[in-house]
Amino acid sequence: MEKLSPKFMRSVLALLGVIVTFLIMGFLKLAGPVLIPFVVAFLLSFVLNPLVEVLVKIKIPRIIAVIMVIIVLVGLSFLIGLILYESIQSILRNFGKYQDRYTEVTGFIASTLNLPGDYFQTLEISGTIFSIVGQVSGNLVNFLGNTMLVLIFMLFLFLEKPFIRRKLVDAVRHEETERIARIFADITHQVGRYLMVKFIVSLLTSIIVFFGFTAIGVDFAFVWAVLTFLFNFIPTIGSISISAITSVFAIIQFFPQYEPIILAILAMVIPQIIIGNIIDPKMLGDSLNLSPVIILVAMLIWGYLWGIAGLFLAVPLTVGLKIVFEHVPSMRYISILMGTGTFGERKARLKANRMKAAERRRARKAAGDQNDNGNGPGSYIASANQDTSNRNSADQTSGDA
Repeated sequence: MEKLSPKFMRSVLALLGVIVTFLIMGFLKLAGPVLIPFVVAFLLSFVLNPLVEVLVKIKIPRIIAVIMVIIVLVGLSFLIGLILYESIQSILRNFGKYQDRYTEVTGFIASTLNLPGDYFQTLEISGTIFSIVGQVSGNLVNFLGNTMLVLIFMLFLFLEKPFIRRKLVDAVRHEETERIARIFADITHQVGRYLMVKFIVSLLTSIIVFFGFTAIGVDFAFVWAVLTFLFNFIPTIGSISISAITSVFAIIQFFPQYEPIILAILAMVIPQIIIGNIIDPKMLGDSLNLSPVIILVAMLIWGYLWGIAGLFLAVPLTVGLKIVFEHVPSMRYISILMGTGTFGERKARLKANRMKAAERRRARKAAGDQNDNGNGPGSYIASANQDTSNRNSADQTSGDA
């Protein structure tokens, strides 16, 4: 029997890889209704875990601390939902007024541009708006069900957190324990930092927009502030979308008064530019090291798989995948291709080389320590977390320099 050539084997493996990728994507799309609440709960646990840990440090039992945090989260969600509900009801009650204003604005634009008088009516924008409202109302029960599922997942994730690392370590071979611990620590650190920074930046932007719109007199300022907070979690596209939507609404509300229209547009655009292009990059630094093209592709893929939820989750999920690829030698080249290719990427490659050397040293030392002292595989978690902290501190110092 002839031996198969390496080139043929590589082709077969590549084909199998493509098939497996499409199978995984099909599974993710079909399992979306279950996976999305779990992923949302998993990511929210990164943001809220520091609060739980603070409560635990002041001698509050973990189960009580978790319940307290979830109760506060439910209370805030209920309050915001109530205000949004009243605002939406107000929009529906005054829809006729805004429709008349819309007709006035579009008539002016049509006459100015010499368009047919019924040009904008043929776009059926009013019907589209009512269709969207109907879809939102129809999905309200489903949304509430998903919210309860997210809260249940969060409760168990918080309670399981002290044991997750140990379970992961004990579930794999001894020689893989340190790598698993380091992957988990890196994902926790980088994704947690990204979400916390985006939370702070989005909250700051939404507060500025709320007070700006309130001072100018834009209707439903709270609704626009909440939407600004949410849309800011979608890179680039989110900020552009909410800016365009609020600009159109300001034109419909204030036309033909140009001053409040300009002020409303500036109240939305200026915070987005300053915070999004100065404060946000300064706080995140080079920690993500994701190519803008990869971010765009990730948004397209996750948006196709999970809809609007996929757009919100695209960056955290892609960061997690990149970290996994970085720690698997045979897939490390994928992590490099996903990076920016700048100094931060070269620094990442140097860090990867240092990690490989450190793995070999620690494996030899760990084997000797276990034989001498009888320590189990879970003992490497603390050192892995410490190594991650040291590497991140060193990388930050190098980047600042």
